[in-house]
Amino acid sequence: MENELVSNSGGSVSIDQVLGGDSSDQEAEEVASIEADFVQFDADFGTNLMAPESAVASTSMLDQAAEGTPFAAPKAETGGTLSLLEMADGNFGDNGEEGFGSWIRDRVKPIVNAIKERAKKIIAKMVALARRLGKYAACVGKIVAAIAAFKAKKWGTAIKAAFEAFKCIRAQSA
Repeated sequence: MENELVSNSGGSVSIDQVLGGDSSDQEAEEVASIEADFVQFDADFGTNLMAPESAVASTSMLDQAAEGTPFAAPKAETGGTLSLLEMADGNFGDNGEEGFGSWIRDRVKPIVNAIKERAKKIIAKMVALARRLGKYAACVGKIVAAIAAFKAKKWGTAIKAAFEAFKCIRAQSA
């Protein structure tokens, strides 16, 4: 009864109801919202941030095994393929030369801007959550890394760092 308010009509309401519901439910909704943003990011940009950890681990093992063989994944520096997140960091594989790299940069700019806006939205949600709830103190360093990458205009690195921070947040909320 200590957290209840009684109205003139005799009905009672808890403090949580007045303040907008159970705070743990609100926290879970915020974490789910950030997760939904990453799922949508993967769907929109063809990344695999939300891929199961075991799938990512097996791919890294494959990359290590194939290194130095004809089966190795091409590197951007050698004229191979660039990932969208590398391009969002400003790496177009042209080493400062005008030509094909600048042509790609012009075509990819709207996509890079979209990645920038998504990173900004996701990082802002995580900052608000960490400021409000002290239980995410362990994740602050990862959030700071995402902010630093964002400030450095490395949008791809910022979204990757934000995903690492999100994994920390998800682990803390469980």
